[in-house]
Amino acid sequence: MSVNKTDYSSEILQEKMWIEIIQSMEYLYAELADNQARLEKKNEELKKTYEELKKAYEELQTLQVQLIHSEKLASIGRLAAGVAHEINNPLTGILTFAHLLLFNMPDDDRRKKDVEVIVKEAKRCRLITQNLLDFARQSEPKKTKVDINIVIGKTLSLVENQSYFQNIKIIKDFNLYLPLLLIDSNQIKQVFMNVILNAQEAMPQGGFLTIGTDFSEDGKFVQVEFIDTGCGISEKNLGKVFDPFFTTKQVGKGTGLGLAISYGIIKSHAGEIIVRSKENKGTTVIIRLPIKNKKER
Repeated sequence: MSVNKTDYSSEILQEKMWIEIIQSMEYLYAELADNQARLEKKNEELKKTYEELKKAYEELQTLQVQLIHSEKLASIGRLAAGVAHEINNPLTGILTFAHLLLFNMPDDDRRKKDVEVIVKEAKRCRLITQNLLDFARQSEPKKTKVDINIVIGKTLSLVENQSYFQNIKIIKDFNLYLPLLLIDSNQIKQVFMNVILNAQEAMPQGGFLTIGTDFSEDGKFVQVEFIDTGCGISEKNLGKVFDPFFTTKQVGKGTGLGLAISYGIIKSHAGEIIVRSKENKGTTVIIRLPIKNKKER
């Protein structure tokens, strides 16, 4: 039997053609895979760039808000200091003469209860003026190197055995290897006390207060977090928490100066104070204090 050379050559040509087609397709698939990998890499880079730009924009917005807020607090502080000094003088006279009246009144005098109300309300006014002066004070913090965990512990020792803390479970999550901080421990204790008491008032039926210390993500700050399971703060009020005289408490329960004073203290330490909250889901207060003081750099 003879083999047709033409047919044989045609088969070889077809086979070669298919081989070339397959090789071309493999090359195209490899190119497509390579292009896909490059696109995915570019996509990841774009996502990363977007996140960095978004973070930078948010930080810029935060700085702008803080700058406006600081200027507003400074103006209000100067006004508050003047008002407090003007009120203190007549208030001292009212208290002095009210105490004299009480001292000279017999126990069965019907007017005695009225004078006691005058003394009580005058003392409340004096406390408000003292808070105004604290808010407006210009004195530099008296800084010493201290362990922030010890400062928190001393603050808690003043309140955790009180009756209004009986139904609140305090959870401590401290990093024991933090560096000493150059701070005014009395002022920082005042800030911590204010945050802790606010948390307690947000949990009248009890709950959990978690207090944690650690390094901040960038390693430049020591971070203290207070997380409560209280009633939280509504979105419309969250932006006002550092405003002087803003309070959601009942009349006579607060002056609205606590967080404003705390804000000023933390800023005087070159730190940051952040409040995050959702109504009916609790509040987180983050306080960051610099590890290195400006003079140490």
